[in-house]
Amino acid sequence: MIDAWVYPYVIAFSSLLLYAAGNVVKTRYPQTSLILRCSSPILMLLYSIIVISQPTGFIRGLFALLASTVAFFVTPYTAHYERHKYPGRNLTILIDLFALSVYLVFVSENLMSFVMFWFFAEIVGFFAIVFEVERRTLVAGLRYLLVSMVPADVALLSILGITAIKLGFTGALQLPLSELNTYLLGANPLLHLVIAVGLLAKAAVAPLHFWLPDAHSLAPAPASAILSGVMVKMGIYGFYLVVPAIESMYACYTLLVLASLTVIYGGLQALIQADIKRILAYSTIENTSLITIALASYSAYKIDLLLTAALVYSVAHGIFKASLFMNSGTVEIITHTRDLSKLGYLAKIVSKPVITALLSILSLIGAPPTLGFLGKILLLAGLVSVYQVSVTAATLLLVVAALGTALAVAYGLRYITVYWGATTFNKPKELKLSTGTEISELSLSLLNVALSLPIYVTVVIAGLAPLDLIYVVPIGLATAMMSALIYYTYSYVRRSAKEESWLGGVLP
Repeated sequence: MIDAWVYPYVIAFSSLLLYAAGNVVKTRYPQTSLILRCSSPILMLLYSIIVISQPTGFIRGLFALLASTVAFFVTPYTAHYERHKYPGRNLTILIDLFALSVYLVFVSENLMSFVMFWFFAEIVGFFAIVFEVERRTLVAGLRYLLVSMVPADVALLSILGITAIKLGFTGALQLPLSELNTYLLGANPLLHLVIAVGLLAKAAVAPLHFWLPDAHSLAPAPASAILSGVMVKMGIYGFYLVVPAIESMYACYTLLVLASLTVIYGGLQALIQADIKRILAYSTIENTSLITIALASYSAYKIDLLLTAALVYSVAHGIFKASLFMNSGTVEIITHTRDLSKLGYLAKIVSKPVITALLSILSLIGAPPTLGFLGKILLLAGLVSVYQVSVTAATLLLVVAALGTALAVAYGLRYITVYWGATTFNKPKELKLSTGTEISELSLSLLNVALSLPIYVTVVIAGLAPLDLIYVVPIGLATAMMSALIYYTYSYVRRSAKEESWLGGVLP
């Protein structure tokens, strides 16, 4: 009988072979290539479901499911994106390796695999950032190495050192991740803080946050989708693993202050950006910091609802942010620009990207019944529960969360002006009305609504939230109503895109 630890490697090798075969035949047999490459994330997704069903595998399986879901939609997207922007550059194999390496971080069962695949994912991430070999991308890649990679690696090596002292080096490598926090207990609180800050550097929480805007905005769109949608969750997942070992309230308060400052900073920066990808990049900083607030508050006040909020918010952010970065890539292919001041007319010439942006922005700002709404309402409910322990802390954290939500509404609506708001219409010289990327990004964005009720039921089954029809029925009804509204909006946009008269004139 095969030992359980072997299964992730079997899945990894099988997925790698499918990716490799798909890239080998890409030029001569593009359809076969796409089928082979899409089979890989499907295999990863199926294994993630198995992991979720294990007694100690729910949370790592949830993150793995997020990684494989994003990979499934990014895979066909990348093929079309490469054809338009980087013909002959073989971006697909790099994105495939990136998606697989991040996935393996989440399905790792022991410390050795976790550390090894974390390092590998970071290396592939660097190559993704510097894909366009220019001075600005190399600077962004160097900043990524120094500010994101090095602190996270120091944190991982510190974890390895602490566990090796108690178990020996071989024992530390074989340590199941589910038992990691047990062996981190009792360490110096300052060391706990160093580990947490180092891991959260990957999630771009202050003071190690400033690597992210350039990295996410300069990388190719599919790489940005994985970086923002999934890779930053490595930091969140790593922090979750060490949270039970953090006993010092001072360490928790420090993390809460850092995350709160980053929420406000990220939101304000997103509000003033002109590059649509930089808007999304700073938005990532804000959202990962809100997730960090949920986890740090859970560590400090032991309120289970905050853990649920962090998990749901992580899934929601992964889906809406990956689809938005994919959407920004489509905008760039169509218009050859990411400058917000030169856009504002796209609703007149395309329809599917409009719906992608609307659904994802609704989830970003927390409109019901999207996943973003579910994540934010759970976060606010959890922070309200902090009143039972500390009125001052609850008040301050709720103010930060409210400010973050308000800023998200502001810069979310600003992103929508990509499609509406121009007073003039200057037709681009090389206008591509069909890029092939639209279906992938639209399908992923639809999950913002389609998964809201299933995700809630899943956390109920896992015992992380109460099952009550007073919650289930309204979410189900709102989902059905939102589906009808999506159909109406798509029909309206598609019809208006065929009309010639617009903005008081006729399209040239």
